[in-house]
Amino acid sequence: MYNGRNIEWLRNRAPRYSVVAQALPATSARESTRAIVIPAIRWVALVPSWTLLAMIILATTAVCATVILKARAEFDVSASEHQQMLSEIDSLGRANRSLELEIRRLTTDSHAIELAARQRLGMVMPSDIVVPIESLTSNSELRRISFVR
Repeated sequence: MYNGRNIEWLRNRAPRYSVVAQALPATSARESTRAIVIPAIRWVALVPSWTLLAMIILATTAVCATVILKARAEFDVSASEHQQMLSEIDSLGRANRSLELEIRRLTTDSHAIELAARQRLGMVMPSDIVVPIESLTSNSELRRISFVR
């Protein structure tokens, strides 16, 4: 029915499509392509070859510059994040070393153990006298003072 040249079956189709689509000329695809491509080739033939080469080089340079600038921006962002993480690791390392020193002191030094028990836990020795004092700065929070005999 369709051999590439016979387009009668297109004209005899049911009018389901708009009038504009049916009013299009029945030219072959090869003829329409030639009507578009041949004038373009003639126009390109009028342009000197060095101009085409310059346009290609300019486009390539623009693409490369864009890629390089984007990569540089991403590198700068990642370098700043890396620097921030290094400083955070350093501060955490210092905090860890101070905690290790405090753990060592609390496990070996009896005076440090007693001081931590008094300050952190509020413990007193059986021989201490405890006097509760109301603080003016801490909103009626009771503080304790111990006097050692």
